[in-house]
Amino acid sequence: MKAIHRLGLGVFGFCTGLAFASGGFTNDTAKLISMLGIGALPASFITYLVADTKSQRLLTHAESKNEQAGQTLHKIIRDFERSKSRLATVASELESLKDELKEARNTINSLGHNKLESTALIAQLQAKLNQLSTQTQKDTQRIEYLESETEQWELNFKTQVEAEANKRFQLAKSQELEKIYHEHDSITSEAMQLFRRLQNWGEKVAHGHQSKAEIIKSLASSYNENLDEVGEAIANERQNYIEQIELLNERVGQLQQQLAGDLIEPVYGDFGFDINGKIANEIARTLFTDIRLALSVKGFQVKPDGVVDIGYGYSRSVHTLAIAEAISKHSDTLAKKLGLFKITSVRKLEITDCIVVSYRMGPAIKADEIKLMVGTPDEFINYVVSHPIRYRLIADPGVGKTPTTAVMISEILKAGCTRGNTGKGEKVPHTLVTVSYPGAVASLKDSNYPLEHFLKYGDTTAAIKSFDDCLDDGNFRVQNPTFAANFFQIWAWDELDNTLNSCSEPYKAGENLKKILKQFGHNNIGWIVSGQSVMTKQIPGFTNDDRSLFTEIIIGISKIRHYLNTYGKGKNSESNLAKLTRNLDAIEEYIEHKNELVTDDARLLRVALVVDSRSPKLYFLPNLDKVSFNYQEIEETKRLARVAKSPDTGYTRLTRDTLNQSIASTDTVMSAASFSTIGGSRPSDTKPYCPHCGHANLTVRKDKRYYCLNCKKITVSNKIVWK
Repeated sequence: MKAIHRLGLGVFGFCTGLAFASGGFTNDTAKLISMLGIGALPASFITYLVADTKSQRLLTHAESKNEQAGQTLHKIIRDFERSKSRLATVASELESLKDELKEARNTINSLGHNKLESTALIAQLQAKLNQLSTQTQKDTQRIEYLESETEQWELNFKTQVEAEANKRFQLAKSQELEKIYHEHDSITSEAMQLFRRLQNWGEKVAHGHQSKAEIIKSLASSYNENLDEVGEAIANERQNYIEQIELLNERVGQLQQQLAGDLIEPVYGDFGFDINGKIANEIARTLFTDIRLALSVKGFQVKPDGVVDIGYGYSRSVHTLAIAEAISKHSDTLAKKLGLFKITSVRKLEITDCIVVSYRMGPAIKADEIKLMVGTPDEFINYVVSHPIRYRLIADPGVGKTPTTAVMISEILKAGCTRGNTGKGEKVPHTLVTVSYPGAVASLKDSNYPLEHFLKYGDTTAAIKSFDDCLDDGNFRVQNPTFAANFFQIWAWDELDNTLNSCSEPYKAGENLKKILKQFGHNNIGWIVSGQSVMTKQIPGFTNDDRSLFTEIIIGISKIRHYLNTYGKGKNSESNLAKLTRNLDAIEEYIEHKNELVTDDARLLRVALVVDSRSPKLYFLPNLDKVSFNYQEIEETKRLARVAKSPDTGYTRLTRDTLNQSIASTDTVMSAASFSTIGGSRPSDTKPYCPHCGHANLTVRKDKRYYCLNCKKITVSNKIVWK
């Protein structure tokens, strides 16, 4: 309608404009057109009105329908949403109902099985119950029969006993009564006669007896009193005489002993408040109390080195050697009771009859003085990592060879090895460690062997094989200098002397090992050996001149003394040797004093002598707590070495990425493991078993060791038993 309206206005405007453009209404044609336009205007307007009215009606109708359709649509949408929510609720309820139905079905099935089992069990129990009921009825009947029979027998027996007893009682009663009656009559008659006679006589003497009784009673009481007093006086006098005789005998004996020069009891000295004087008196008192040894305290002397000498007099009848020996045997007890550090000596003075007891309140050397004699554990570690790796450890069993070796290898791996095994110079990028210990498998002492991660040869057969493997490794390094330049190899032979003695030809094996050590010493091969023998010539195939192949480390005071007595004069002057021997005595006292405070055996203070080429050095050894291995780096080094030794892979193919490649490992089931066993390889058709409990329930840890899920113990791969 609006379009028609606009069209009419447009026509009207066009006609008007045309009229004005033609110079007014001068042109006829223009006028005609203008008139026609004006004439057409009412018709278009009327048409517009008519069309507008119909359109308006249709539009109103369409709008109402549209509004109804919109309302209907909104209602349908709301219904759809409600139906959708109801459908979701119904679906969830249906799922819940399905779960409940499934659970109910499982419950019904379980109840069905339980019902069947219960029915069978009830049937069995019912059968047993019936059987027991039948047996019970039989037993009840039997018991009732036996009870009735027993009651009948008891009744019969009781009746018969009572009848017989009554019969005999009546008979005895009648006889006894008759006898009593006769005796009573005779006695009564005699008694009456005597009573009459006595009554007459009693009346006569009653008066005289009464007076005499009073006199006798008074005399008896006075006599008894005097007699008791005389007896007590005599007994007291006798006891006094006996005591005086005993005292006189004791005094005579004491006077005889004193005349002979003996002591009856300790004689104490008067030293005021001096602590050393009190200790001197207390030693005399304790000896007399414990072993009945009487001494006379003469005096004491405090020496500049801290030793206190106490002089004691003694009985002449006792030999001086017996007195000194008795005090020496009791010295440890005396030291503990009196809180002394040590009774150092008991001796007799040559110039007079006097026993001298010497003691210390503390060690001969102090903590600041010990530093001048013995190096610290850190200084020992610095020495080990800065010198060629060719060490030989000598010690008695259980003194600390294995922990010391573990600490040395741990620190060497941290510091790195030097090119050519010189102890100084360029560091070798990687270090490999191989350990041979023939007692690893069978030893109960080393159940937690600290070097088991490096252990490859764990029994005697495998340990003997290690010498051939060392020769092969040395030849490989000669032929492959690039490999040798990048991988330093440390061979650790524990119990070397025992291993060589176990060979079929010990001296030949020792000669071959000596050639290996001499030939490959500068091909980046180092060695750490240990044993018990001080003398090198006792190792098969070696002589005392071959000591130059090793830097000897002797552990323990007793072993150091043995070494100094054997080889000390060769490298030391008489004065240095005497000084070192004296220092060992003081160091031993210091170590014993400190170790008394230690409760953990792994932290005991231990000393070692390092036989350096210039002069011997004493060091305190680090304990096992210093051991720390980076197992991931160790496994990576082993992997790189295997790649480098592979026949189809030259060392030049080990690129930077290969050398820096990291390892990621997780615990896996044992069936996926493939590690070498001691002295060989794992058979493909066998299973691993724990050597401690014998179970096969094992897993592999990240550090490649085995963990037993049964006994909870960790075992290195070389100790695993394959069956």
